[in-house]
Amino acid sequence: MKKFALAILPLLAILLDIFIGSYPTNPFHLTEGAVRIIWDIRLPRALMGVSAGIALSLGGMILQAVFRNPLVDTYILGVSSGVALGAAVAVTFLPFAGIAPLALLFSLLAVSLAYWMARINGKVSTVSLILAGIIVTAFFSALLSLLELLLPSESLSALVVWLMGSLSGASWEMVTYSLPGVLILALILFLLRWNLNAMSLGDEAELLGLNVHLWRGIFVFISALMTALVVSFTGIIGWLGLIVPHIARMLVGPEHSKLIPATISIGITMMVLADFVVRLLPGDVPVGIITTLVGVPFFGYLLRKTGGGWS
Repeated sequence: MKKFALAILPLLAILLDIFIGSYPTNPFHLTEGAVRIIWDIRLPRALMGVSAGIALSLGGMILQAVFRNPLVDTYILGVSSGVALGAAVAVTFLPFAGIAPLALLFSLLAVSLAYWMARINGKVSTVSLILAGIIVTAFFSALLSLLELLLPSESLSALVVWLMGSLSGASWEMVTYSLPGVLILALILFLLRWNLNAMSLGDEAELLGLNVHLWRGIFVFISALMTALVVSFTGIIGWLGLIVPHIARMLVGPEHSKLIPATISIGITMMVLADFVVRLLPGDVPVGIITTLVGVPFFGYLLRKTGGGWS
């Protein structure tokens, strides 16, 4: 029953997001206008939600396993600050380049800088990487604040809204650049699930013959790239990477052959449903606000239930 629910829920969420909205569409009798709305607007938006749900949830799951810490996600490594700075640079100096390419470039630059900074005597420890991520985040945030002073009020408002995270501007071009890469990385991650199981043991994984420092770098890169492929198009969508792995772990346990599919299923369902709620609200409410409003109290509940440890 649990497997069936995890398989069917994402599909139901996607169908709900596609066929229900302010413009009525009957899936059994589609008019030409309904077909155009579904194909041009709702379907790419739903597929971008699928991409975001997979990437953000798996990104958090990877880091929680690698760092053996239930309170981390990709943003602690500087992904969010890199996206924000890249978007600001694009708006301020290089509008012809577009926000997404520079947001992607700067997010990967931030993570690479954090990893380089944390590498001491050829090794990267969990503590040093988290501290390096905090340093890079603070530095990039300071640069972002400087650039914001240079922006006119209209551009600044647009940038702030974009950074809150939204799927409203989703297009087939965005889906083409994001979803295939996310799916390929998810497949690679599933093929490496036994290594991820070993990494969740911490430094004890070395007893199994695993090069902990090498694999930590590989998994951090997969997590960061997966996240960057989404947030460089959508802006910053918070909390999925924190709460979804917890829910999946409570349902199927910590073994990654089961945890990865469960995380994907729950991530897609929550992300697409959050966007569905946004579409029903008046105005263009950023979906990042909805995920935060739901994520914060739920994570507080999980924190009290688990005591901050693994469930």
